[in-house]
Amino acid sequence: MPNIEKIISEKNFVTDRISTQVRIIAVGLLATTWSLLIGQVNIFINTLQYFRVHFILISIIAIIVLMFDFLQYECSYLNINKKIKLMNDKDLTKADYEEDNYYKCSQFFFIAKKYILYIGVATL
Repeated sequence: MPNIEKIISEKNFVTDRISTQVRIIAVGLLATTWSLLIGQVNIFINTLQYFRVHFILISIIAIIVLMFDFLQYECSYLNINKKIKLMNDKDLTKADYEEDNYYKCSQFFFIAKKYILYIGVATL
């Protein structure tokens, strides 16, 4: 049976992989929609003009996903910085993470970016 450190390490690995995949898919959505919007393929030009607003919406969703990805890591960074400052102030070598507002925001952005990406992919 794995210990708590092993489980936390595995969770961190999986979380990093999910975030990487979210970024790749979001950038792919953005690249696909913008290439369709600015492309000059004569066969699809009328069809693409009809779905122009649809593609712009998907691009906005992809940008929101990327922004939420950034905000997730920014909140995590601020949480870690806060913990380091507390440890330095109290001269501690070990401390637990607090589930403060930075932590809660980080969790929110992690979950939100996945679900928003699902919406973007389903919309395409």
